[in-house]
Amino acid sequence: MRLPGGRAPRSARHAVTSGVAFVSGDRKGRGLMLDKALWENVTAVSWLGQGRGGFLPRRSRLVDRSRGHLERLRVRGDVRAGAGDLSGGNQQKVVFAKWLDAAPSVLALDDPTRGVDVGARAELHGIVRGLAAEGKVVLIASSDLAELVELCHRVVVFQHGRVVGSLAGRRLTEPALSLAMNAGFAGPAR
Repeated sequence: MRLPGGRAPRSARHAVTSGVAFVSGDRKGRGLMLDKALWENVTAVSWLGQGRGGFLPRRSRLVDRSRGHLERLRVRGDVRAGAGDLSGGNQQKVVFAKWLDAAPSVLALDDPTRGVDVGARAELHGIVRGLAAEGKVVLIASSDLAELVELCHRVVVFQHGRVVGSLAGRRLTEPALSLAMNAGFAGPAR
């Protein structure tokens, strides 16, 4: 990935401070601090990672800012409740809220709806579409072909670090995507 100015990020921290967000599909292991309050999770990147809000921002300001994001994403739960107490769908929305608080220009989503129910999945897809409509760059890596077809304008298929297919427009269907993914394995083993 190249950032504005043509530079590649030197580290994860550099990517974050340059406006790149990473929403992990592993919300319990990499996305959330389950033993912390929702407001602490939501403000973790912008306050701790980017230094927004000063050295010791007022807790009330962080709570209010978090509440705004959680209401926008329709998270069911009190901002002071523990993240571990929420359903999987609401936990994933908190992960999205955390990155939205950091005001990214690029969002990299890794299996963004893994392990959530149908209703939460639809809400998360709406969030992704809304972010793209706002002009954010959204990159999605997903094992869910239906999700890729529903959300993406273009899908690039990689095998062993090489591009083996690219589908867009009317060509972007689940059967065509499955064929492109499996065709990459049809060649000789490397």
